[in-house]
Amino acid sequence: MPRAHLTIEIISPQPLRWSLTKTLFFAGLLLSWTAAFPFVTESEPNNTIAQADRIQCGDTVYCALLDGLGDLDHFRFAAVAQDSIIVFTESCGDSLTNTVLVLFDNHDSLLAVNDNGNGGGFSRIRYRSLYSGDYVVRVLRQSFYDSVYSLVVVCPRGVPEAYDLCSSPRIIPSLPYSDSGSTRNATDSDCGTAAPDVFYKFYNPVRSHVMVTVCSNPFDARVQLMAQCCGGPLDDASEGCERGAEITYLNAVEGDYYIMVEGTLPGEVGEFSISVDAIMPGCPEPGPVVLTTIGGYPFLDWPEVAGPSYFIVWQTTSLSGYWEHLGVTFTTYFVDSTGFSGTRKFYHVTAMCPW
Repeated sequence: MPRAHLTIEIISPQPLRWSLTKTLFFAGLLLSWTAAFPFVTESEPNNTIAQADRIQCGDTVYCALLDGLGDLDHFRFAAVAQDSIIVFTESCGDSLTNTVLVLFDNHDSLLAVNDNGNGGGFSRIRYRSLYSGDYVVRVLRQSFYDSVYSLVVVCPRGVPEAYDLCSSPRIIPSLPYSDSGSTRNATDSDCGTAAPDVFYKFYNPVRSHVMVTVCSNPFDARVQLMAQCCGGPLDDASEGCERGAEITYLNAVEGDYYIMVEGTLPGEVGEFSISVDAIMPGCPEPGPVVLTTIGGYPFLDWPEVAGPSYFIVWQTTSLSGYWEHLGVTFTTYFVDSTGFSGTRKFYHVTAMCPW
């Protein structure tokens, strides 16, 4: 998930710039300095499986903290039988936490472990659930530094569904995405070759370069990328990973896209794996950030910027020190209810985009 940031040092506050948005905010500020935001956070203690935080498929735990090498974080979620469970850690701000992920079933039995599967020191587990019920993921770290991370839990299928018709594709909830499937017992649609086929659909949120990889050994697979259901062909391929195929489509505009997987020749069927990813632009920088005061509290204010869906605010008393996760805001301003420190204080604003 791309992000951008700007760090400012507080020395002398600037005059307050008023707007209708800020005026409405101050009215609510008289009632409370805090607001509830629709995001998932970690709660301690969650060092054991019995103490695991309850989350749901589709949740992102933002900026969780591993405090010391002995600290463990646990999160519990429910999945449906034969669902594809995808769990991965990623950066929170500029953190480089070296995480390890462990997946357990509801009987505390170990199902999967991963160390560096998501690039750098981050981790990724992909597992096909064998039963409907609870699963628990454990997060631990390998180093002494950068102990902040975000955790994403995705269950792409949700419930078993037929996806051998373009009118009922398997929905890709977000990118990157991976899944396994089969064209056995599938029907042959009116598009593509005469071989049975299956369909995926995803929404591309911003102009990007889209990569689709289908790997297969049992049969000679073909993949096609379309802008419409069985129409608007953009690219197709019959060569690539093993006996599968790969597509790289440049400058895909925002919108819905369909992917069809099928045999190259009539009657060819079999199992395959698919991965879909995209190279997207960076998140616009949330700046310039201006510091003002209101009621004796630091007030951070920055212009409206297109792209970010929310912002994370950090603080530290030394640029060489530890950055503390201060809060999250879905607006372009933030009140630091902790007040000013006795020494210099630094803020770090991170923009988070939905892609």
